Amino acid sequence: MAPSPPLLLLLLFLLLIRASAAAPPSYSAHCAAPPAVPDLPAGAGHSSPAPAPALQLSSGYFSGGGDRLFGPDAARLPRSFALLPTSVLRTADASILRVSATLSFSGGGRRRVWPPQGGRNRRLFDYDGQSHRFRPRLPRFVGRRGSLVFDLDGYYSSATGDLCMVGSGSGRAADGRPVALLPAVLRLRFPSPANLTSPFVTGHLQSTGPGPGLSFDPVSLLAYAEEGYAYAESASCPRPPADGRDVRQLFGGRDFTCPGLMSLLKSGFRLDYGNGGMSAASSLGIHQTYMFVNRVHCSADGAVRAYVAFSNTSDLSKFYLMVTEKAIVAEGFWDQNANRLCLKGCHVVNSGSSRAELAVGECGIGMTFWFPGVWSIQERSFSAGSVWNTSLKGDEGIAGYSTAIRGNFAGLKYNYTKVDEAIKYYKQYGLNKKRKGKFPDSNTYLDLVFRFHLKKGGGSGYASPITIGSVFSDGYSFVLSNLSTRPAVLEKERLLKVSYNIRYVGNWSLETFQRQHISAEGVYDTETGSLCLIACRGANVSSSDCKILITARFASLDSKATQHVQGEIRSLRDKADPLFFETLEISSYGMYIGQVEDSIWRMDLESTMALISMTLSCAFIAVQLFHVKKVPEALPAMSITMLVVLALGYMTPLVLNFEALFKHSNKQPVLFSGGGWLEVNEVMVRIITMATFLLQLRLLQLAWSARSSVDGNKHEAWAAERKVLWICLPLYIIGGVVTLVVHMMTNHSSRRMLRQVARLMPPRHTFWEDIVPYGGLMLDGFLLPQVILNAFSASKVRALSPLFYIGGTMLRALPHAYDAYRTHHFVRSMRPSYMYASSRDDLFSLAWDIVIPCGAILLATLLFFQQWLGGAFFLCSKSRKPSSEYEMVPTVSS
Repeated sequence: MAPSPPLLLLLLFLLLIRASAAAPPSYSAHCAAPPAVPDLPAGAGHSSPAPAPALQLSSGYFSGGGDRLFGPDAARLPRSFALLPTSVLRTADASILRVSATLSFSGGGRRRVWPPQGGRNRRLFDYDGQSHRFRPRLPRFVGRRGSLVFDLDGYYSSATGDLCMVGSGSGRAADGRPVALLPAVLRLRFPSPANLTSPFVTGHLQSTGPGPGLSFDPVSLLAYAEEGYAYAESASCPRPPADGRDVRQLFGGRDFTCPGLMSLLKSGFRLDYGNGGMSAASSLGIHQTYMFVNRVHCSADGAVRAYVAFSNTSDLSKFYLMVTEKAIVAEGFWDQNANRLCLKGCHVVNSGSSRAELAVGECGIGMTFWFPGVWSIQERSFSAGSVWNTSLKGDEGIAGYSTAIRGNFAGLKYNYTKVDEAIKYYKQYGLNKKRKGKFPDSNTYLDLVFRFHLKKGGGSGYASPITIGSVFSDGYSFVLSNLSTRPAVLEKERLLKVSYNIRYVGNWSLETFQRQHISAEGVYDTETGSLCLIACRGANVSSSDCKILITARFASLDSKATQHVQGEIRSLRDKADPLFFETLEISSYGMYIGQVEDSIWRMDLESTMALISMTLSCAFIAVQLFHVKKVPEALPAMSITMLVVLALGYMTPLVLNFEALFKHSNKQPVLFSGGGWLEVNEVMVRIITMATFLLQLRLLQLAWSARSSVDGNKHEAWAAERKVLWICLPLYIIGGVVTLVVHMMTNHSSRRMLRQVARLMPPRHTFWEDIVPYGGLMLDGFLLPQVILNAFSASKVRALSPLFYIGGTMLRALPHAYDAYRTHHFVRSMRPSYMYASSRDDLFSLAWDIVIPCGAILLATLLFFQQWLGGAFFLCSKSRKPSSEYEMVPTVSS
């Protein structure tokens, strides 16, 4: 049937409204300049597309637009935009180009926080409480919130540097809702040419939408000009330090490369206001803690310009234009002879109400950067810099030292200055006394890296050697700074010179809880595993405290204790000194590299053992099914309670691991998820457990049907089963209550331990996770109901196949024997990674490893004699009942 005329009119009206809303804004109506000029005819000369690299802006900053559309403007992850020309054509006017471009916006404040502050946890990894391991989460491929993309067309005037474009955009708002067909006009001004006093590209994006749903607040744009820069005269710098490195080693044998310079300056610089730096800071208005060389551009002749930001926050994102409370623009040159960067700069000031409205203010700032060639306890920077006021007399300036912990070690040397003092305390505190065992040395230097926590007060840290002897370490391997010399550390020495970087977060004193960076050097005794270091930490922005002693003792390499480092951090100052602090006791829990390798081998072995064990369990049940076919009277003689216990024992881990059973199929390939083939075995174990559970249910169904069909002795058989239940059920209930009490006590002590150990995964479990080990204990004694039933019925029927009950008993006893072996041959991990004989499947300890196998073997022995001599053979002869046999009722087919 054809649609009615009113319906057609309504549809036409809606289409007209949609078309009017989607129509792009008119250029002439919103852009007075540059004027719209006809394109150059195709047959005219120079009709090829015009290159316009100066119009590309890879990363800029914007403000405005409304939080509803772009989200909050976070300082750590600021808003950003990019302009990418897609087409640039010449027009009839040689000074005007027709431009098509894509303008993309990315809203700020999308940083992930740990721990999550409310809402759903958006971790990159999930913690599996059953298997006690992390599993990666795959990203959800949805549009980024607070992000919009505009397709624009317009004109650019090379004479004035003005760009005006119109178009529309779409994307996702900060609240996640889709946004489409936002008409807008873009106006940008490119400095022509850009220079030290005019280095910024500025402009606005304004909405031209007709209504509230298609409009947004004005957006202010700011970017550092990327092309078309005109350098002025060269800057002048004071003489650099004499121990600077030859950067040809850093630039790959070349005298200068811009990418090489950018990589050396990419990390932040911590500012030091000592040695007269406070006067320079006051005159320049710089009082921040960190300095970032945020943008660097170079020319082929060595000219360099930069945008430098200052902040009190160290973890700013260096990929975005940093609009901070203080900034400087600078230009200069690379001094090839002195191996330094020399710059002159000007202040960046705010020129409007928006953060994106910046301009250049007064100049008179000097800056230089160089690359130290000698490290010490006081200076460990891959690059260093200085900022000063050129109008002040003297060379006082604000020093800056790179905060990078990894970099290029080529040409570096280390100067030990605190070794003699460390040796004095090494002897004074008895660290040279002989200890039994083999300890880490220069051949196992990775074992000298350790994480630690404070025993009292909270806090944790990470200690990593920087040098061992004359050889540098990047935390993973030795780095030879000079290949022509043989490092002394590789020789067999008892007392090694070492230097450490220590990063610490926590209570340094009762009044402070903050991040600390400690530099230390001293000696390490390879025969006693003793470490003695003199350390320095920053006391304030202009001084440091080097009266700190750190002592530590490493456990022997063959030690099975989980605590492998124990030591102290103490102040060498008088108690009346303001910088004095009470002695801090530290300890480290973990494993040495060799022990980690042993654990990996153990996990492979245990994964295979778990797979074999569950496969044998399935096979033994299949044997019992064949047995009941050969011996029909065995079915009614089997204990229903025993079969239910077995079924529950196989069902419980399946229920708790139901999500994990199918996790790999929809998350990621099993071969690459965390443990590789360990994950394959884990999935196979769960599949075989499911098959075992189904076979066990079949055996239970057959036994129940046979018991209900017993001729004559039906009531007597169920009466005996009830007696079994009345004996076993209270035992199981009492065990469950004890488990609940232990669970509550363990969780209380775990919370107390968690307050002492920093950044360890909480050892607390849910009540159901503690029930599973108790279920394992019930499985260990799975023969108990059958033994009791045989005693009450005085039956000599071979109800259970010898392979079923003897094999099952061995499968329950072997994990405890293996646990006793593992306890004495492997280091216990703080985060258990047991694939077989795990505490989440059964009860394991020295006592349980003896009691459970002995009890299981005793039950199997009693059952063997019951099926040979009679169910009540171990009772007094007067109390024995005649042996009762069960007869199967023949089924009559209709």
